[in-house]
Amino acid sequence: MKLALLLYPHQNIRYRASLLQIAGEEARLVLRALGIGTDVVPETIGGAQFLTFETERQMSEHDMQMLWQIASVYMIFSMDDKQLLPLPSQAPDYIGEDLPLLLKYKGKTNEMFTDSMLTMALAASDYCRHLDAQLIVCDPMAGKGTTPLLALRRGFHGIGIEIVKANVDEMAAYMDRYFEYHRIKYKHQQSSLTVRGKNGGLQHKWIFSDSADHFKDGDTRSLRMICGDTRNALAYLKSSSVHLMVTDLPYGVQTGTAGKEDGLLGTVSMALPGWFDTLKPGGVLCMSFNTHTIRRDALIEAIQETGFAVVDTGNLEHWVEQAIERDVVIAKKERVQE
Repeated sequence: MKLALLLYPHQNIRYRASLLQIAGEEARLVLRALGIGTDVVPETIGGAQFLTFETERQMSEHDMQMLWQIASVYMIFSMDDKQLLPLPSQAPDYIGEDLPLLLKYKGKTNEMFTDSMLTMALAASDYCRHLDAQLIVCDPMAGKGTTPLLALRRGFHGIGIEIVKANVDEMAAYMDRYFEYHRIKYKHQQSSLTVRGKNGGLQHKWIFSDSADHFKDGDTRSLRMICGDTRNALAYLKSSSVHLMVTDLPYGVQTGTAGKEDGLLGTVSMALPGWFDTLKPGGVLCMSFNTHTIRRDALIEAIQETGFAVVDTGNLEHWVEQAIERDVVIAKKERVQE
């Protein structure tokens, strides 16, 4: 059996090559998680870009659901004697696909790349066979919340931690406008947070559903956007409560995110123990960074010292734009053997 994954095009030709590189590794991680050991081959068919692979195994419904989790996949075809037969879409669509796209701002990462990180984290975790389990996804340096919004689109729960109040306020206003415009029934709650007996920030929480009937029945999803210091993650979240942690570190920041002269790597190093504790055993941290700002070996050392096991991947370093060469590290919180 040969399957062909048609990829979304990208208008920037050079960045398109970067997305193809990421998509290939994303597909390999998904197939590895499914126990399918095969090569993923980039092919141009009729002028369109595909990833293809062959397997002797009959693909199950779950297998196909996981393939549709690959962020850059537009359509999936079975391929027989160079004939392409489109397969029914199972792309995640719990809430409108425009949710992560409409909020534009300077420095925003390409949503497809962030979505690819989410898929890679899912594939490397122990939870890739639990797509209907309402997984919890956290971005501990969330900016204006692209990662948790992508999680909501898949039907997961989303959490963001962001220290800049203006970012949180803008995202909060956007969420209310989005729900009201699309006539989605929701509740929006605000509360103060306490850390070690002192004011530790502010939390916005939305509870909503994909239909009014589901909302009435309590079949809901939640989004939490926390304005606070990511180094206090364990004070904001329960221990072993998050399945996946996905974050795109700031590209040009040299000082710590809390205004301290500890550098971005210093801030991350201080935050990692809390991030580790909030992850469930079998959960995964996927983190991207600018190699001109943080050295890969130094980041891996900090991750491993915290207790994470770095996941073996192919080369994920790629060009984004001038002064930004981006790389990705994936690390797992291994289960303790009894």
